[in-house]
Amino acid sequence: MMTKTIIEEEGVERPLVAHRIAELAHAILHNKKAYYSGKPEISDAAYDALENELQLLCPDHPVLAVVGAEAMPVAIPGPGVRKVEHRTPMLSLDKTYNLDDLRHWAGDRPVMGTLKIDGNSLSLVYEGGRLVLAKTRGNGRVGEDVTEKAVWISDIPRTLPDGMDAEVRGEIYCTEDNFLRLADDMAQMSLDRPTNPRNIVAGLLGRKAYFELARYFSFFAFDLISSDKKSPKLKTEVEKFKWLGQVGFSLPHPKRLSDFGEIEGYLEYVKGLIAEDEIGLDGAVFSYNDLALHDELGLTAHHPRYKMSFKWQGQTAVSVIKEITWATSRLGIVTPVAVIEAVYLSGASITNITLHNAAHVKAYNLKAGDRIEIVRSGEVIPKFLGVMEPAPGHYRWPQDCPECGTPLVSDDIRLKCPNATVCPAQRLGAILNWIRCAEIDDLNEKRLIPLMEAGLVKSMADLYRLQEKDFLIIPQTREKMAAKLFSNIQSGRSLPLASFLNGLGIEGAGRTTWEKLLEHFHGLDGIQRASTDEIAKIDGFAEKSADQIVAGILARRGWIDDLLDAGVMPVQVDLPSGEGPLAGFQFVITGSLSAPRDEIEKSIKLAGGKLSTSVSKNTYAVVTEDSDSGSSKMKKARELGVKIWNEQQLRSAILRGAKVEDHTI
Repeated sequence: MMTKTIIEEEGVERPLVAHRIAELAHAILHNKKAYYSGKPEISDAAYDALENELQLLCPDHPVLAVVGAEAMPVAIPGPGVRKVEHRTPMLSLDKTYNLDDLRHWAGDRPVMGTLKIDGNSLSLVYEGGRLVLAKTRGNGRVGEDVTEKAVWISDIPRTLPDGMDAEVRGEIYCTEDNFLRLADDMAQMSLDRPTNPRNIVAGLLGRKAYFELARYFSFFAFDLISSDKKSPKLKTEVEKFKWLGQVGFSLPHPKRLSDFGEIEGYLEYVKGLIAEDEIGLDGAVFSYNDLALHDELGLTAHHPRYKMSFKWQGQTAVSVIKEITWATSRLGIVTPVAVIEAVYLSGASITNITLHNAAHVKAYNLKAGDRIEIVRSGEVIPKFLGVMEPAPGHYRWPQDCPECGTPLVSDDIRLKCPNATVCPAQRLGAILNWIRCAEIDDLNEKRLIPLMEAGLVKSMADLYRLQEKDFLIIPQTREKMAAKLFSNIQSGRSLPLASFLNGLGIEGAGRTTWEKLLEHFHGLDGIQRASTDEIAKIDGFAEKSADQIVAGILARRGWIDDLLDAGVMPVQVDLPSGEGPLAGFQFVITGSLSAPRDEIEKSIKLAGGKLSTSVSKNTYAVVTEDSDSGSSKMKKARELGVKIWNEQQLRSAILRGAKVEDHTI
């Protein structure tokens, strides 16, 4: 029986508080059920407000200790669901929205910062070094066996070294890109299309079939629990994450933070990731670096005392959609934006809200006149939360491209303009992409548009047909700048074949992709003759990406011929034979450098090394003079435990071989 709670205010008893506590408990359980069913009814910020109020009124209320599936009715898990117990409870985290509270909790202790993933917690059990069980958090004490789904997730290693027994805990999530691919597959399988990457994980984990769809999920490891004698003797969180990365787990961007200034810097970094919206994030998690302190502090019934999560108190507002506009990207994707009545959030006037894709508009039946709720957390891009009062009528998708009038095609998630050669938005984007890849200096979008409006530039090849006098039509351009622009274009007629191919803008293929293909298919003719089957046999190329490349080359045959007719001369650079001090090693260059980037690239290639534009498990080292950078490449390098070299270390390796000390977290 719950103890009656009475709050006194200026001497007046308030027995009605007990009624409010009951209301809050009911609302929290109801919304937990909706969330874990994959159909949340309120925003995270609104839910947190309910929990915060209940904690204030009755800190020991048992509903605050309810996690995961404990909120669900007994009938929800259908027959055949195997329940499994957690030897060590999987608890919730204590959280705060207040920097002063976080400062007080951290004190002067070093802490480890990680991303707070908005996904589903998972525990992986290894026996004798082999994965034998994957289980959800459930109610924190008992979860459900989802091993048949977990084995499809590429981020989850099937074995651990030395035949050790261990339990690894982490979070399953679905990236925005994988969500779109997953939605396509589900539609082809006649399943309902998902509308939210954050909820589809819970939905598929609860299914009794279609286990293979879990291949679209990702996994971040954040904890290691083991008493096995073969387990590493770890003393700090830094050592724990380094070990997890070494055995093959992806990591939630861990960073050791020595003081509160570094904690604030990490929070700014997380804000940037939230704005990118590729991974569902809702804050950061901090834990004391000293693992002995973890054992000393222990757990409450609700959370571990040695961890604290921080979330930004999202400021919400209600506005009215004035209209929904649609814009066409370089790749032809037509994206919706809601133009709303201006509201102020976090000190900024908000008049536009991205609606992500066409499926989002359909799922919420969005249209002019709808009263919607929006949120802005941590001064990042404002987001749509839900419809408060729908206007009469139904959503409308545009039938034709807003730029060229071509009938749009739909995959039920996105609308796309198929007319890449005529659509002005796609032509502008394609020519700007060529300018970037061909490294034509000083010619930007502002200067390109007048040339296109005058009919002087309709294609990439037209750039090379321009006369010096043509540039004078660009506003505020005089003879000196016109001569410079003309010279920059003419001097770039000869360019590496990989740059030429990259400039064609084929979806999913970057500079490194073309360099790798040119190792197998020599010359432009070889690339044009390559088949899907031939490309798919090359390590790192799936059939889908191979088909995209072949189809992209075929669709751009006219562009290729036009560029060659205009005098563009693609040259294949002879790649090293594999000999040299860096032979067999792959490098990524990023950030600021003292020497020109092309010189550093050339030195790596001449030493037998290979270059990549993205960091992966195959990357040997990232070369940069900005080791503290928060770029996506540096984040991935730290996550995977990849070496980070400066230019001096690279020169040293070229002189005596690629064997220098490891970079640590």
